Amino acid sequence: MAKLMFVLYRRANISHEQALAEWNGPRHSSIVSEIPGLKRWVQNHVTVLPHETAADGIGELWFDDADALERAMNSPEMTAAAEDAGTFLDMQRTYAVVVDEKTVIGAEATV
Repeated sequence: MAKLMFVLYRRANISHEQALAEWNGPRHSSIVSEIPGLKRWVQNHVTVLPHETAADGIGELWFDDADALERAMNSPEMTAAAEDAGTFLDMQRTYAVVVDEKTVIGAEATV
């Protein structure tokens, strides 16, 4: 599997709760669900902000492999998802990274 993680920061003109509601809402969800090759989408909502400038959430997009991830990143559907995210996220601060997940403790330990 290939995983892309987003660290999300809301726009200055909306609240933490509003940003999470938009991210998890039907409009954004319907757009993201159209991304080709997307196998899993996990939203990690920050429950208590340690300070006002902290990230509001961390998103995970899962794909079968690096090729599927690359196709998705270059798709019009991903562009549409990013454009929609710009209505509630600060896209100058929000960023994405490709990660190699390593389970350290648990039944599926890989390290």
